[in-house]
Amino acid sequence: MMRGFLIRLRLFLKLWFTSIYSVMTLLLIPIIGVINYNSGTYTIDALSSLIYEKTAPIWFVFILHWCFSIDVDSKFFNQLITFPVAKWSFLLERTVFSTIIFFGLTGAITVPLAIIFGEFLWQGFLFTIPVYIALCGFVILGTMIGNHSLGGLVAGIFFWMTILFGGALLRDYNAILLIYQSVQRFASGESGFFAVENHWIIFNRLSYIGLGVLCMAGAIFKINQKSV
Repeated sequence: MMRGFLIRLRLFLKLWFTSIYSVMTLLLIPIIGVINYNSGTYTIDALSSLIYEKTAPIWFVFILHWCFSIDVDSKFFNQLITFPVAKWSFLLERTVFSTIIFFGLTGAITVPLAIIFGEFLWQGFLFTIPVYIALCGFVILGTMIGNHSLGGLVAGIFFWMTILFGGALLRDYNAILLIYQSVQRFASGESGFFAVENHWIIFNRLSYIGLGVLCMAGAIFKINQKSV
């Protein structure tokens, strides 16, 4: 089983890295970040927010969409769910593929930027992971409900637009937080992790993790209801 997983992962990675889209997106984000920072448009905290909270989520949406579209939009998926295997394993495997690609590319961007601009870049990246978990669950649930990768794409774009422009509505559930000094101190470890003033930040991050787990559970429930 493990060998089959590794073979399929290698195939997915080969397909991804041979596409012009992967090369463009790999280069585009750090280039824009460096240009904006050097031009004085963004401080280091605003640059971190731009990359990880505003740009990376929509990037993740397209990666998830791409990984699921290969199977869900083809007859292979309809055949797959007829086999006597755990259907949730399909979701798990494609999610792992997407996550490896996303975190691999994001890590490749983060390391050189952190060397150039400081460790707050990777601290901001780690702080944003709960949002990625929620986004991942949202896209996968949308894919299962729509029975097509387009459903996941629409759900992901809606999620991204909500966190991008819905800060006033979300209030304490706002996903874009790295621009605030209190959050910067929390993410960098300058303030106590369990300090009273940080409770809302912890609750915010746990809420996004919970949303992601809930959506993933809903997607598993949905795929288990599917038949020929």
